[in-house]
Amino acid sequence: MLLRSLPDLAQSNAEFQSWFQSKWGRENCILWGRARQAEFGPCTHTLSIRAAWGGVEHCYVNGRTLAVDDDNFLILNHGQIYSTSIRSVQPVETLAICFKPELAEQIYSEASASIEQALARGDVPAERTPGFMENLHPHDNAVSPVLRFIRAHASRGIADDSWYDEQLVFLLARMQSHHQRLLEQVDRIALIRPTTRREVYRRIALATDFLHSNYSQDVDLSTLAKMAYLSKYHFLRLFTLVHGVTPRTYLQRKRIGVAIRLLESTRMTMSEVSASVGFAEESTLVRQMRRWTQLTPRQVRARVTHGHATGAPDCSVNQALA
Repeated sequence: MLLRSLPDLAQSNAEFQSWFQSKWGRENCILWGRARQAEFGPCTHTLSIRAAWGGVEHCYVNGRTLAVDDDNFLILNHGQIYSTSIRSVQPVETLAICFKPELAEQIYSEASASIEQALARGDVPAERTPGFMENLHPHDNAVSPVLRFIRAHASRGIADDSWYDEQLVFLLARMQSHHQRLLEQVDRIALIRPTTRREVYRRIALATDFLHSNYSQDVDLSTLAKMAYLSKYHFLRLFTLVHGVTPRTYLQRKRIGVAIRLLESTRMTMSEVSASVGFAEESTLVRQMRRWTQLTPRQVRARVTHGHATGAPDCSVNQALA
């Protein structure tokens, strides 16, 4: 099933609702569209992956609010109940892919078998599970290109179900590869016990997702530590151990990455951009942008105006995780 407009079951007619429900949760589903205002759910999803460009789509799951934007994608496991919403002045482009149950079950079954074999050899810690890690993932060179490829074809009106099914199998393989690399990254955390590494990563991921979703607010160390269920001292040490930078540096890079996108894609004033990303004063935006890009906000906008690439380093959250 491919939809190029976001479904609104509350306002749709009975015929559409019947057609949608006959396919939802049974087939591969691709939802693509642009909207300023949209709501979907809550409902039970199959294994899914979501991405958004040009703004923020909020996902509400397990009492958490996750902001999917240009910096990241979100994977949620089969059977999760969640809802999403878009509230934006500018149109937000969203892509949601839900895999049919047979694909999800095959992936989980293969992963479980692989883990059992590895355990028998003593290669992996016993706490590993076949499910994906349910947190915001920075765009990468494996999953993200496939998402952009599918997005481009959906936006051009390609409607070949067989082609999309092939792409989703390829996407799922990339997601598995991404997950394996992430597990290997967790294993390299400089902690003695393997079970401790996995739990530390899970807690730091909770705080990192909160930072992504609330970067425009006054996000302080105490709040982030609370989200991770850690003391401030242990949180600061473990966050830096996982990400290689302090929470403050991570936050500033996130803000600058968003500020660059706003300068490039909107007509917002410097003061408006500063306030939107969480800087109290325009001078702070100028200072931080110079620090991370060697450019001023006016230079970033001027390059776009004159039709040139910014040439600035990638100051998105991807760089913060490097």
